[in-house]
Amino acid sequence: MAKPKPLAVGPALIRASTAVTEHYERISSDLGLTMQQARLLFVLHRAPTNMLGLGAAVGLGKSTMTGVVARMESAGLVARVPDPGDRRNLVVEPTARGVEVAEDFERRLRTEVLRMVRVLDPPERELLAELLTKVIVAAEE
Repeated sequence: MAKPKPLAVGPALIRASTAVTEHYERISSDLGLTMQQARLLFVLHRAPTNMLGLGAAVGLGKSTMTGVVARMESAGLVARVPDPGDRRNLVVEPTARGVEVAEDFERRLRTEVLRMVRVLDPPERELLAELLTKVIVAAEE
């Protein structure tokens, strides 16, 4: 098989991002979640937080965040509980079912992403991770 012609960096990054997003979307849907809900559950699984922190972490406004959390709460995936540091505030945390779904989502997405990069040898994977980390840091600044 002939070696494919390399893409320019912009189109290559866009196509790789699109491929990952397609997996993200399919897995979210398979689990009965929207992409927003999957991302929110993933963030909460790492560190429960209040609504303001959660909205900032996933890039959603307060009203949108409230609706998404309410639907996830109704589905038994998250619960709003008193903040141990300030009982006047609420923290959103995953329920046991939410943790299970978040872990399943993460495992399935990791499998798909690793399948995508299996064509790279270990040093190439390390280099890709290093370069993508630089791109991510620049994007988040």
